[in-house]
Amino acid sequence: MGENGTSLDALLALAVRGVPVDPEAEGRAVAAYRAVREGGAHGARTRRRDDWRPREQRRPGREFKES
Repeated sequence: MGENGTSLDALLALAVRGVPVDPEAEGRAVAAYRAVREGGAHGARTRRRDDWRPREQRRPGREFKES
């Protein structure tokens, strides 16, 4: 039981179901994100370890270490 008397099953079910999202609020958030991104406010490049695309879709790199 949780601190307020709820069972673990109830807490997990609530976490999995999630909370409904307001479509208008989501649209405003996406529009704000795109405006900032396109405005160039964040010029840092993505680190290779943060790029989760499949290897074939990433920009090509060197296969072998050159010495």
